[in-house]
Amino acid sequence: MLNSENKLTPDSKYILLNSSANRSLDHSVLTNLYLPIIGRGALELYELLWSLSINDHNRLILHKHYELQSMLDVGSDKLLRYRRKLEGVNLLKTFISLTSADSYVYELKVPCSASEFLKTDILSILLLGKVGEETYNQIVARLFLPKPDVGRVKDVSASLLDVFQVPSSDLKSLPGSVNEAKRTISNRQNLADVSRLTPRAHDFDFDLLLDILDNSYVDLTSVKAASDLIMSEYELYGIDELKMADFIKRATNLNTNKLIQRNLKFIINRDYTQPDVTDRLQAPQNTQSATETGKQADSLPKDRELQEVIDIAKNNAPIALLKQIKDQRHGMVTEGEQRAVRDLVARGIFPTEVINMLIYYLLADDQHSTLNKNLMATIADDWAQHHVATAEDAISQLQERVKKQEAARTKRQNRRYSGGRGQIKETLPDWAKADQPGSATSKKAAAQSTNKKKSKAQQALEHKRVDEALARLRQKKEDQ
Repeated sequence: MLNSENKLTPDSKYILLNSSANRSLDHSVLTNLYLPIIGRGALELYELLWSLSINDHNRLILHKHYELQSMLDVGSDKLLRYRRKLEGVNLLKTFISLTSADSYVYELKVPCSASEFLKTDILSILLLGKVGEETYNQIVARLFLPKPDVGRVKDVSASLLDVFQVPSSDLKSLPGSVNEAKRTISNRQNLADVSRLTPRAHDFDFDLLLDILDNSYVDLTSVKAASDLIMSEYELYGIDELKMADFIKRATNLNTNKLIQRNLKFIINRDYTQPDVTDRLQAPQNTQSATETGKQADSLPKDRELQEVIDIAKNNAPIALLKQIKDQRHGMVTEGEQRAVRDLVARGIFPTEVINMLIYYLLADDQHSTLNKNLMATIADDWAQHHVATAEDAISQLQERVKKQEAARTKRQNRRYSGGRGQIKETLPDWAKADQPGSATSKKAAAQSTNKKKSKAQQALEHKRVDEALARLRQKKEDQ
């Protein structure tokens, strides 16, 4: 990944590609399904780019970003955030020119159909987390109208070959132009690629889950059909195979013995919004809790304490870690916090351990009682630009962030007169602090100050001796 890709300026150039520019957008899908996830600003950017691409007709017309900023009335940073949201849901692909400096290629993608969207588990879970169960059901009802009961009828529609004559030889051996058209369509497929949204499950043993359910009443075929959903839930919550089997049993229709995928989503979501549940965190036997590790900051050596934090980040799922921290504080996970974590996980930018480091930093050191979405997004954006990929990278970036803030604060203080208002100082938790021995300059200054104090004391003592000697001489003269 090139460093220049995030340095967007009004003069940055771009061209648009859209092989589906002759198609109309399905605005009901965009407004009902995509809008709650990406927000109004990102949707306006997508529709503006689509409109411009229709006028361009894939003629590689050069544009500048100030045009987008002027029409949307946003700055470069906000425009970049909008673009990243479109990339996250696969409505836009961004390329950087390797031959022309500060130039981009934007390839627009057609939105999923309503059926494809809702069958893509990570998208439907993200939508559910954004709008809630009641609104989610209303959206589905709007997009899929029920078929009215017209009574007993018989289908008498003609088939294709009943109406049209097609030579059997052509069906056995397709004409060259037909095969060529099929290859062209396949190469230019412009639909949003939902396969990129399938979560990566590294440790979940799906075969073990099937073995656990083998002797139960659950139809295993329906479980296999829900494999993408199950892997998505594992990625978000870190649910182990035994716990997942329990959720599946609760979500199974007892009349048909089939797993109802929508019920599984709702049950897990509802279960993880209730406070005071202690058995959700998937962790190794000797792994301490997040808050316990934070409380031992003063007693642990720094390297051991740091390793404890890293172990927690690498061995837990994001929402499970968030839930444990809140439970141990007798709090609860808010819907806003769940949405923020879901959104970050769904984008697929960071591995789990990096997201956990962000949660731990914001909560476990007691600086924040809840996850601040804006602060979380700011830090996440900074980490993405610096290619943070591990828990260790995250700690290094936190240290660098505080150094920059301290340097900027010192610079501001040097430029203005000192006032009576106290300065707010942001500090890292002890586990993230780098070793910073006292500087030679500060030691020298301290020594000079001590010597100066000693010198003044010695001078005062010498003055006292002289005064006493003079007093004795005067007394002798008077006696004589």
